[in-house]
This record gives sequence, C-alpha cells and structure tokens, in this order.
Amino acid sequence: MNGKERVLKTLSFEEVDRTPWVPYAGVQTANLIGVDAETYLKSADLIVEGILKAYELYEPDGLPVVFDLQMEAEALGCTLKWSKNNPPAVKGHVLQEKALSDLILPTADDGRYPVVLEAARRVVAELGDKIAIYGLICGPFTLALHLKGTPLFSDMIKHVEKVDEVMEFCNKVCMDLAKMYVDAGVDVIAGVDPMSSQIAPKHFDRFVKGPTTELNRFVRNLGRKVTSFCCGDATKNIELMCQTETDGIAFDENVDLKYAMDIAKKYKVSYGGNLPLTTVMMFGSPIENVDEARRELEIGQGIGYVLSPGCDIPFEVPVNNLIAISNLINGKPSSLELLESENQFREEEETVFDDVEIKPGEVFIEVVTLDSEGCPPCQYMCEAVKMVVPEYEGRITWRESLIKTRAGIQRMAHLGMKRLPAILINNEVVFDNIVPSESELIAAIEERIK
Repeated sequence: MNGKERVLKTLSFEEVDRTPWVPYAGVQTANLIGVDAETYLKSADLIVEGILKAYELYEPDGLPVVFDLQMEAEALGCTLKWSKNNPPAVKGHVLQEKALSDLILPTADDGRYPVVLEAARRVVAELGDKIAIYGLICGPFTLALHLKGTPLFSDMIKHVEKVDEVMEFCNKVCMDLAKMYVDAGVDVIAGVDPMSSQIAPKHFDRFVKGPTTELNRFVRNLGRKVTSFCCGDATKNIELMCQTETDGIAFDENVDLKYAMDIAKKYKVSYGGNLPLTTVMMFGSPIENVDEARRELEIGQGIGYVLSPGCDIPFEVPVNNLIAISNLINGKPSSLELLESENQFREEEETVFDDVEIKPGEVFIEVVTLDSEGCPPCQYMCEAVKMVVPEYEGRITWRESLIKTRAGIQRMAHLGMKRLPAILINNEVVFDNIVPSESELIAAIEERIK
C-alpha cells in the first residue's frame, strides 16, 4: 500500500496497514530550499522544488500544494502584507471600499491562481501516483472575514442577511477554486476555515454549516475526497463540522484528540492532528517530537486517523524534528546523532514580556497569539483591538504577545492560559478563542475603565 492509497482509504474510513502521515508543510518547504516565504509563494518552480524536497526528507503519505489562505482574497482585490517567514496576511479588506456586487469571481488567470495551479499540475505529474496531493482552499467564513474585516461579527448580530450574501459569494469562490484544483489532478480538497473556531456553535450552525455542507457535497460530486481544517479551539464546533458531509476533519492541539476521535467515529469521519506547532515541533528536540507523535498514535490510531501537525508548519521548525517523526511512522530507525541534535531555531533577540502597570482610568490590553501575520484567528483578534483603540486615545495600552517565541510561551504559562488566541484586559482573560464584536469589546473596556 503506498501513501496515496493509505490516505484515500483512511478518508473513506477503511482499514489501512498503518496510520498515514501528512505533514502540512507550507512555507516550511521554502525554508528547506533556502528561500523566503514571499519569494516561494510567487513562483511555481520554487513551490515544486520545495514539495519535492519535503517528499524526499519527510517520506509523507500526503502533502499540500501550498498552505496560503489569502490567495483567494488577493485575487478579489484585498491587499496583502507579505512576510519573509509566514504566508501573507490580509491588510486591506475590499468590502470596506466596494460593494459585494462589484466583485467578480476569480478565474484561473487571476492573482496567483496561475502560479499555484501550475505547481499543482507539476506536483501531480511528479508525485501523484505515490502520495495524496491536497489542494487547500480558504474556507467560506474565513474568506468572508478577509473580504469584510471584523465588522462581519457585528453583522452576524445586526444584519444577518448581509452575512448570508457574503457567505453565498465566498462559497462560489471556494467551489470554483476546488474545481480548478480537481482539474489539475489533486486527490483531496481541504477547506481550511480557521475563523470558524472563533464563533459560538449557534453562529456556526446559522452561518457556516449550510455553506460548508454545500461545498463538501460539491467536491464529493467531483469524485474527490474533502476534508475540513480548523485551527484554534474548535472543540465546541467539532460535532457540527462532522455534520457537513465531510470525509475528514483536522484540528490543532487546542482540541483534545480523544474527544474529537470519539465524535468523528460516531459519524464515520476521518480525523487528523494534532502535533503541537510551537511547544514541541518548533522548540522541542527530535526525541521530544518522537515521544509526542508516539503518544498521539497511541490515542488516535485506528480506522480514520491521520497523524499530522495542528496547522501549517511554521517556517522555522527544525528539519530533524520532522525527519524523526517520519522515521517513527515509517518504522525506520533514527540515528543517535539525529535524535540528540540540538534545536536549530535560535532567536537573535529574545523579547521579554514584562507586566504592565495598570493605572486608574486606563486599561492594558494584551492579545496572546501564535502570530497575527500568519494565523487568521490571531490576526482578527488584533484587528478587533485596533478598531477600538482610537476611541480611547491615551487610555489604552496594548500589545501582541506571540507564543512563537520562548518568551511568549513563558508569558502564556505565567498567565495560566490554555487556549489561543485570547484577549486579556488588565491581565484578565476576557475573550478566550472568540473574536469579540466591536460593541462587546467596548463594553468590556468600559467596565474596567470605570
């Protein structure tokens, strides 16, 4: 049984010879070939080179073409902020300047679609008979946030019909790109909708479940497997995700693997995750990565389980950590030299997150994130704060504390936090894995200023 067969049978909820291994190596593959993320994501040649290198080093059963949730928004007119070690972030939300009726559905010739689709065709030609090739698309709710920005959260309360219109349009974008990927030959379409972890189940049921079900049904009618990815603490919405006619769900370390497994098995849906991205994969040793992978295999192994990271592997994750996991899953011995190799990631300057003095009549807001430049839920947590700061000039101090650094991990432990992203006001967790609307955030600020 080869990797492709292993993944497709697992997504069909059938028995396989061993648990499939699918590392979501997005911009991390750029690091493998010595280029930055921006250069990589703009070149079909480099994308293909990076994927072939990841295939050689990590011996996976499946790989994504790219992990870039901003490609669709860019093609629709959103401006991006590019980074050297992250996928780009949406900087300008097109629906804050234009009407929805002004937007035109992207074609295969728009934005970076031609680059990624060419890479997909070439990767399928090189590896399509050996491993499962994933075409990742930005899920409809996250795409709606990219187009509209944080005012979408207020519309979910005050103007539901506007949200329905945006979601309908975004779903058409998703289906069009899914069809383009299928025409390029990919095996699996993954709808990656991280912002759906930031809303309550009632809102997921009202705004997300219907469009996602329609999208998944569309992909399955194309004769392809479809999976639903959601990073952040998606625990509250896991069962609803399983009710969207998906073949599989994927989640990060915020979700308990045993909990998700029990629900997924009830619906005969494949389940994947949830190797911790920072505390283990980035900052851990190869031995610690092997121990974590072994622990998760003991919990999740069986029909339907896919061993994978919680989300897009960060650019700086050491290669030896992934090779060690690959050796474990493929039953190959790792050399003592590899297992004892030191972490390759070093920070030039270690930021120290000191406590901030809380003065009467003022507030200190801290947004604890993975990285707002590369994580949509983190980005929109920060945007929610930026929206209200001008109303409190001179009375609000705020910062983003990234757990993508050792100092950030220490800060998170010091605050006793368990889930990301979160907004703290005066060192108290107020919004935990839920992006607040403008009115909700203002009410929380006012309560503490008084």
